[in-house]
This record gives sequence, C-alpha cells and structure tokens, in this order.
Amino acid sequence: MQRRKKEPSNKYESKKSIFVIPQIVKIAGLRTDTKFKPTKPVSPIWGRKVVDVFVPEVKVVETGDVDTRYDTFRDEKARKISSDERSKYSEFTNIVTDESREQFLGSPVHTPQEEKVKAQTKEETIIKPIGVFKGATKPKSSSAFYDDHKEEKLKTVNYEPYKPAEPEPEIPKVPELDEFDIYHTPTTYSVEEALEMEQKLQTFEEPKVEIPVHEDVKEESEAKQHLKSDYKMPSVKMFSKKDLELDDQPEWLLKQVEVINSTLAQFTIDGRVVNTKKGPTVTRYEIELEAGVNVKRVNSIEDNLMMNLAASSIRIEAPIPGKPYVGLEVPNEVPEIVKFGNVVDTPEFTDYPDKPLRVALGVDIDGENIYTDIQKMPHGLIAGATNSGKSVCVNTILVSLLLKNSPEDLRLILIDPKMVELQPYNHLPHLITPVITDAKMAATALKWVVEEMEKRFRTFAENRSRDIQSYNRNLLNGFAEGEKMPYIVIVIDELADLMVVAAQDVENSIQRITQKARAAGIHLLVATQRPTTDVVKGTIKANIPTRIAFRVAGFVDSVTILDEKGAESLLGKGDMLFKETDQIIRLQGAWIPDSEIYQVTDFIRKHSEPNYVFQHEELQQKARVMMDLSDDLFVPVARFVVEEQRCSINSIQKEFSIGFNRAQMLVEALENNRIVSEAQGTVAREVLIKTIADLEEVLKNI
Repeated sequence: MQRRKKEPSNKYESKKSIFVIPQIVKIAGLRTDTKFKPTKPVSPIWGRKVVDVFVPEVKVVETGDVDTRYDTFRDEKARKISSDERSKYSEFTNIVTDESREQFLGSPVHTPQEEKVKAQTKEETIIKPIGVFKGATKPKSSSAFYDDHKEEKLKTVNYEPYKPAEPEPEIPKVPELDEFDIYHTPTTYSVEEALEMEQKLQTFEEPKVEIPVHEDVKEESEAKQHLKSDYKMPSVKMFSKKDLELDDQPEWLLKQVEVINSTLAQFTIDGRVVNTKKGPTVTRYEIELEAGVNVKRVNSIEDNLMMNLAASSIRIEAPIPGKPYVGLEVPNEVPEIVKFGNVVDTPEFTDYPDKPLRVALGVDIDGENIYTDIQKMPHGLIAGATNSGKSVCVNTILVSLLLKNSPEDLRLILIDPKMVELQPYNHLPHLITPVITDAKMAATALKWVVEEMEKRFRTFAENRSRDIQSYNRNLLNGFAEGEKMPYIVIVIDELADLMVVAAQDVENSIQRITQKARAAGIHLLVATQRPTTDVVKGTIKANIPTRIAFRVAGFVDSVTILDEKGAESLLGKGDMLFKETDQIIRLQGAWIPDSEIYQVTDFIRKHSEPNYVFQHEELQQKARVMMDLSDDLFVPVARFVVEEQRCSINSIQKEFSIGFNRAQMLVEALENNRIVSEAQGTVAREVLIKTIADLEEVLKNI
C-alpha cells in the first residue's frame, strides 16, 4: 500500500480564512430620512419687478469707505440721483426708495431718530471777516452778562467790511479789560515782511536760563571744562624713524637657501626652497614638498637643519597657515631695529578715530605693521624672561594710548611693584591715582575697579544701554542721563610680586574683572617675567584670550603662555609671538627709547595737570580698614568692648577663646578705627564709643 505523499505546506501561510466586509458600490432604492431645508423667499415688498423665486442667500460684507464705494454712481456735482435720472442706468431701475415703499404699503415709512437728525439741513451761514464791534458795550461783570442775556435772543452784530488795502488804525490796549472784551485787529504783511518774519522764526534761539549751581559742583565742572579745552594731543612726528631693508637679497641669505636644499636631499626629503621672506630679525624660507611627502619629516630633522645653518635657534611652521608650504624661520646675520615712529606715523594708526584703544606692536616677517585693538582683546597677558623686550612692549602700548586719547576718553591705573618701569607716567592727567608700587595697595585698587565695574553696570541698566559704547552714544543723542564714561585700562607690570603678598585678593579681583569688565569699558593688561602655573593660574588665564610671549626659559613656560611650544625658540630683544585668536603671528616689537617716552609725558604734563580720583593715602586707609574687617571677630569684639566699657587683651582672650596675637591685632584694629584710645603704658585703654547705637554708626561709615 503506497503512502500518500504529503504536500509541503508553507509555514508562513496563514491557515485561517480572511474575514472581508463586502463593499457596496451603489445603493439603490433605500429609504432615508430627507430633511427639507427651505430657503428664504424673496418678498415683493422689495420691488414689483423682482421675480418671486427662491434664491440662495448671499451675505455681502461691506468693507472700506462708504463714500469711496459709491463714487462710481455719483455724478460730478455729487448730487442725489433724481427720479428722472434713475432711468438712465439699468442698475437703478429696481431700486426701492422710501416713496415707492410708502406707496406700496399705504403708510409712512418709519425712520430712526438718528437719521432724522442727520437729514436736517443746516442753514447756510455767511462767514464774514472779523472787524471791530460797533455798539458793543462793556458789561459790568461776568454775572451781569449772563443775567442780561438769559432770556434774550442773540442779536446780530454789525461788522465793518474788511479792506485789505487800507490798514486799520491800531487800537490801544486798555489796562482794565475783562475776558469778554475781545478786539480783533487784522494785520496784513507784504511778501518781504513775511519772508523776514519766517527767517527770524527759523533762527530763533531759546534764551539761556542760568541755573544756580553749588560751588563744589561748579568748581568740578569748570575743572573738567578746563581740562577738555586745554588738552593737546602729542604729535606722532616727534618720534625717530628708520627705513627697513626688507627687499634686499644679501649673500648670506642665498647661502642659507643652498644649505637647506642640500640638507633635505641628505635625508631623502623631496622638497626645495621656493620663496624667502626677509623680516627685521628673522627670515622665513618657504619649502615646497613633493606629493606624498609627510610634513612631519621636516620636523624630525630640525636639529640637523640648525646645525648645518649654524643658527642659534630655528622655528619650523608646518604648514604655513594659508599656504601650501612649510616655513623655516632662521635668524638674520644682521638684525634690524624697528623704530616706534615707523609704526605709529602711518594712516593705519592715525586714521581710526572710532578705535581709540588701537595700539601699535611691531612689524611681522612680511614687513607689515601689526596693530591690535584692546577693545577686542579685551584683556592681555604679556610674559617673557628678563631682557626679552617685555617692558618695552608695555611702554609702546601705553604711549600708543596716550597719542590717541584725552583724559576724558581714557583713564589709567598703573601698578609697578618694581618701582622703576612705569615711573615716567606719573602725574599724568590720565591717571586715576598715582603709580602704585605697594602690593597691598594694588589689591585695594583692584577691588575699587570691581566696585566701579558694578556701578557702571547699574548705570547701564537704568539707561537701557548694553555697553559703554551704546551708553556714550545715547548720552550724546540725549537718550541717557549722566556723564561720559571713559575707558579704564589697568596695567600690572609684575604679577608675581602681587601674588606673593596678596594672592587671594588679587586673584579674585582679576578673575571678576576679566569675566565681566569688557562691556563696562575696563580692560586689564598683565605682565610677568615668571610665567609659571603658581603665578599665571588657570582661573586667570582662562579669561585672558590674548597672549604676547617673548623668549622664555623652557618648553613648559611656553605652554603656560601660549598653550603650545615656540616661545623657547625666540631670539629676545623684542622678538615675540602674538596670539590673538587661534593663529600665532611672529613679529619684531617696536622699540621706543626712554628719551622719547619722557618727551611724550613731559608734553602732556606741560599742557594738563593731574586729576586724580583718589590718592594713595585714601587707598592706604581703605586697605587698613579692609584688613581690620577681614577678621570675623572684629564686630563682636567691638560690641563686647562697648558694652563692658573696658578694653583689655586678657578679657578678649577669655571671652572669645583666642590667642594673644590675634587678640592684640583686634585691639589694634579697634584703635585704628577710633573705637578705643591709644595705649597709655600700664593704664587701661579708654573706650571712646559709649553706646551701641554710636558703634553701629561707626561701623556703617567704615
């Protein structure tokens, strides 16, 4: 018996039948509920010639000016269409009027009261020229005027006809006139007189009203006006110049090209020098590599290139930004000096009045003058070893600012712990305070800058300004109230000394200034000869994007300043790397001698006097108060002494459980703030403040 072969079944095929709802294409003969929606009939009341049929309802939305919509149907005289004229146009044959409606209904048509009032025609009044009243008598009083005319109709007043040709005589003014005696005297003017009057109206000036001013405010305003009017800018012509020979091709340059090509051939690097750029102190040789040659192979033979060229140092830029070449920078055998006069006596520096903080730095390898704007920096870090050109760079920046700004536009705070670098700028009208040489006083000055920054931001918020530029512009246009705000530039010549004495206060102030002070017009330039991580900390460096690096001791210092190597290979004496964005530019800094610095500062001091905001004594007092208030126990100890009316170191030690040295410092702080008297040998100190209320006033003033 043969078995029946089982047909293979598809395991993916569904065995269940598919349920399908039959679709009815057309339904005929089914009864449905029909809802009748009648349309509105047209009534014969709206006209006999209208066909009595059902018409769809049409909603007409009337928009626009009524007079403009019906201008088409008006004639030239803008009259109402008469019954004779209605037959001229077919559009008006079926118009239902009030007359036809009244004839059809057999009763008058109802008209709203508002339309009746509008339909009333006004009597035409003839407007006559105003003349002198005839027969008008002066009423005795205002009450008598109303009593006499209460039940009396208005009488017509006779006017004299106005004759322009004959001017009427002037009527003298009566000293005792009430408000009801009105005299109208028409006046005629010729064309020449009318033009003369119009010209007088155009040149009318409001009279100046003298407002009483307090003597102190008056003296201050006069001093500012005197400072503004008498200030004279130093000329850029007072600086010496020297032309650079950058286009020459000396013999030593051609020899170095041959040495570079032969060195590349020795290490089987397919490439050659195709171009040279001679700068003031270094020359850049542009090497073109063949296709497929790795750029890093040139970096691997850096020491061999320096040995064959007999150079003190070389710098490889692989590749040159914007060019398909590898740059090899080699020192010149005969370096050239870049004079400060060559950089500032150019239209690129003088013809930018809208950039008051544009400063000159030097000349790059291509021979182009390099400038930077402190507003865009907005803060800078300058670092380099001794005799590298760091202080000269600070001087060129300061002199550039003095050449373009008056004391009303720029104020300076100079901090010079070395006591010798920034002394030529002392007693200038641009200084907020004399040059600061004490580290503790410098920390106090930086705290004042932070307070000034917050004060400026509050002023911006009150006057709807975003930054110092918009505030001064709104002030000039009359949209803001206050005084013009100058830019403030703080220059710290040596940061390391400040970090040794008052590291915490200086670091906090610098951090706040670099974070927020740009919009307030406050900029910070920090210079140091020890760019280590304990001096240039991460919190300071993070908010200072612009870096100027001179020659440093090693690779680590270069990374601290620029975040990359290169500064250790510089030559010194003004050779710098300028990093404003991600791109680094090598340039030779401009050199300005001390004689020219004194020439500029003496010129300014000769024509303007210093105008300090605060003196060193005020800074010292504020620094002493801040030091006293730095101890958390100062206020509790002061209250304890006033309540007990006795002051002794032993009692303070027992009450607050502190040591002798701290208690002695607190007593000296109380003496400095005149809460207790000075020490009188074995006699106890006298408490000068008698009540707690007086103590609160003293603490508030502190």
